[in-house]
Amino acid sequence: MARFVFLLLLVFNAGLGAYLYFHVTAAAPGLPPEVNAAAFKVVSVTDPARAQQEALAARKLAASLSGAACVELSVKPADGARAQPLFAAMNLGDRLSIRNVEEYSRYAVALPAQKDRKGAETVLANLKKAGLKDVSILGDNSISLGVYSTEESARKAVTDMQAKAPGQLKDILVTPRNAQPREAVFTVREPDVNMVARLTLLQRDFEASTLRAVACPATPPPSVNVQDAKADKAKP
Repeated sequence: MARFVFLLLLVFNAGLGAYLYFHVTAAAPGLPPEVNAAAFKVVSVTDPARAQQEALAARKLAASLSGAACVELSVKPADGARAQPLFAAMNLGDRLSIRNVEEYSRYAVALPAQKDRKGAETVLANLKKAGLKDVSILGDNSISLGVYSTEESARKAVTDMQAKAPGQLKDILVTPRNAQPREAVFTVREPDVNMVARLTLLQRDFEASTLRAVACPATPPPSVNVQDAKADKAKP
């Protein structure tokens, strides 16, 4: 009998030990699986002093824009599409105007097209005789006088050429070429204090953007119905 009780206690203790072992070592239900800590990394940490400076600059900017007739936010061309729905959500209606500003990388200097090829050749010969170089006839019988990287250099070249060939370059033209988008500009008319604050915060989301007070763009005059105008004049 004693041996039977001993065996019974031994089986009980073994079972209890196995239960406790598997119960403790098993993952608790509802808990997430173990995460690899090495997979986490800190993206950025804002320095408190810098954050304070940025907040102060934002407050100064908002104060300087208070009472402005119009406020203009300029962003990089690549950010224009991202900024547009954000402004659309503000429901500004006709108080918002959007424009794309372009810049040119080339400026062509030329004389207008001549009547015919023979006339173009005569003009070309006279210009070369006056000492002008890099001149040529284009397909439309206009006279190319060179292409320049800036408008300033093109204007200077025009002055120099007019000094060499006085009276022959009266119709000279400087034409910008190779237009490239420079910035997308969002102008808000009559912004209140809350709108200025929103724009100040919005600017921080766009790198290399500018926010400033500007003169309001001219608005087109209201359209007039011609028939109504005639009817009004016909009234006694």
